[in-house]
Amino acid sequence: MKEKNYYREQERSKLHQEIYRLRMLEGMDVSSIRKKFGMSRGSVYYVLATFEKEHPQQAALMKKQGKDVTPEDYKKLQEEIARLKKDLAQERLRADFYEEMVAFGKEAYGIDLKKAGTK
Repeated sequence: MKEKNYYREQERSKLHQEIYRLRMLEGMDVSSIRKKFGMSRGSVYYVLATFEKEHPQQAALMKKQGKDVTPEDYKKLQEEIARLKKDLAQERLRADFYEEMVAFGKEAYGIDLKKAGTK
C-alpha cells in the first residue's frame, strides 16, 4: 500500500511540476493549462501556489530560467531532485526495517522496544 501511495505522489509531483513549467517557462495562460489537463481554474491556481510553497528553490529558478538560468542549471536541479527522491526512498526503507525489527523483537522476545527506549 505504501508503494502505491509513493508512486501516486510521484505522479502528482510530476504533474504539478509540468503545470508550473508550462505557466512560468512557456508562458502558457491558465485557461490553456486548464483545458490541457482537464482541471478547473481554481485547481490550476492551487497547483501553482502549492508548487511554489513545496519547492521554493526550484520555483525560483524556473521563474528565472526564462531569462538568466542556463540549461546546465536546470539539469543540476533535475539531478538534485532525483538524488533527493532516491534518498527519501532509502530512508523510507530504513524506517520500514526498524518497524519490522521492533515488531519482531516484541513477537520473538516479548520486549516492547518502543516503550523500552522512552523513560
